[in-house]
Amino acid sequence: MSVLRMAMAAACVAAATGCSVLAGLNSPEPPDLTLPLDAYSLGAKDRAQVIRARFMLMEECMRHVGLDFRFPAVEPVTDLRNVDLLGWLDARQARKSGYLREGRNPDEMTGIPSYSTTDDEFYVLYGKVRRFHGRTVPPGGCMAKADALLNRGARGVAPADAGKRFDDDEVPRYVDSAAELASKDPRVAAAEREWSDCMRSEGFDYLNTGQASGDPRWTATVNDDLSPKPRDTQAEIDTAVADARCRAETGYLAVRRTVHVEAQNRVIGRNRARLDVVRSLHQARLANSAKVLDGTLTLSW
Repeated sequence: MSVLRMAMAAACVAAATGCSVLAGLNSPEPPDLTLPLDAYSLGAKDRAQVIRARFMLMEECMRHVGLDFRFPAVEPVTDLRNVDLLGWLDARQARKSGYLREGRNPDEMTGIPSYSTTDDEFYVLYGKVRRFHGRTVPPGGCMAKADALLNRGARGVAPADAGKRFDDDEVPRYVDSAAELASKDPRVAAAEREWSDCMRSEGFDYLNTGQASGDPRWTATVNDDLSPKPRDTQAEIDTAVADARCRAETGYLAVRRTVHVEAQNRVIGRNRARLDVVRSLHQARLANSAKVLDGTLTLSW
């Protein structure tokens, strides 16, 4: 039995989730792609609700100081970064179009749609000025004013945290820290080697999965000025199909998930108090956002 398969077996003994991942590799449904830090973020639908309420409050605040600013519409956006972290490749999609996936939303990590502001709007939004055309700008700006209302009532959260602008990038930074730890784990390198051996037996010579999906025959690079490459070619599809099969046969996803779960749990252990604050803020923001949207919670001046 290979080192990787031994790791897979150990994962099954240690946790039922390990077995579910193995079962999911050949299942028509995606395997379990959840990771521990997911517990400290809102799902797509809830996150969109909070952002809508936040935008509504910020628009009201900006009108109060004399700016008629409109934020973009908000739709639920699913964060698919775990697909990248865990290296899952959908075999059905590989057979259909190789490595080509439907366009990813660039705002998936925070769910906040992009928007642009004038200098004056930026200064008022982020509190870079104290007054605007004779009107007082709230401390921290209209974003902090909106967030203070949404944060109200968060359990176990100090007033200093509850009263300031919410940091949407905080949990993604913890995810990045865990990903860096995972990338240095020797089990990941071993998984790449076993996958590479499997691919070689299929007639493909790649050192790692990134080389396969990033093959310059179908992936634009800076060396070719990012010129579009032909996609859905038979060569790409054949490679992707073999890639998906080798990931399944070698237990590639199961190993990566084991490593990333451990890494994220280490990050959580080091930062549990802060993450508990973040989770409490999320809970308060979700509850308060519903009140903002139905008009029962409003800004005071």
